[in-house]
Amino acid sequence: MRDNIERALRACLPSEKKEPKTLHGAMRYSVLSGGKRIRPTIVIEACRACGGSARDVMPMACAIEIVHTYSLIHDDLPAMDDDDYRRGKPSCHRAFGEAAAILAGDALLTLAFNIIARISCPETAARASLELSEAIGAGGMVGGQALDLESGHEIGRINELKTAKLFEVSAKLGAIAAGAGRKETDAMARYGLYFGRAFQVADDITDGAGYLKASGAPRAKRDVLRMIKESKKNLAVFGIKANGLRRIADGLI
Repeated sequence: MRDNIERALRACLPSEKKEPKTLHGAMRYSVLSGGKRIRPTIVIEACRACGGSARDVMPMACAIEIVHTYSLIHDDLPAMDDDDYRRGKPSCHRAFGEAAAILAGDALLTLAFNIIARISCPETAARASLELSEAIGAGGMVGGQALDLESGHEIGRINELKTAKLFEVSAKLGAIAAGAGRKETDAMARYGLYFGRAFQVADDITDGAGYLKASGAPRAKRDVLRMIKESKKNLAVFGIKANGLRRIADGLI
């Protein structure tokens, strides 16, 4: 699956041989720099669990990963988290300059919605656009980043908006692509939300930051296990078709 995702991402991105070459180079550099591709994999596995195919959902999977990459580019900027490296390589603004990095993030966000707009079923495209925009805007991922820049906000709320909302919509889009009903779509959304919460806590444990500092190691580890259990509980309705999603959740442990 990973190879299929990589090929699809390469096909979605503009060539660095075309003008503006620096912008296109920065976009490709950031998207194709590696990563586990967990979010697009969740999109695909959610679609499969709901009776759809990987081919049907690949545009949405690419859109999710492209949105994720845009968020990383902007998070790494000096005005945000100020990180010089991403995935073992210089972050986009270090490799191409701050202006190019800002524009690359802008272009990737726009590209993601362009990809979704090209989905053959207009109703599916419209619904996916609505769900994604709500998950990553001021009431979701961007709002979480805004709270993270301020002081005095509860770490769990920041994690839910900044991280978990994108996982929630990843699972939800997979269900939407498969034409799932409300019950199945809602179950997928809950799976993604709890998984996203667990993912961020596990990441904080690894980094020795965020939730770990606020709650302590014993509680943080217990909370990861609890969230994973809650996440997987929502997959019961899908039976063995959701085993791929169960393996993803168990991978955090």
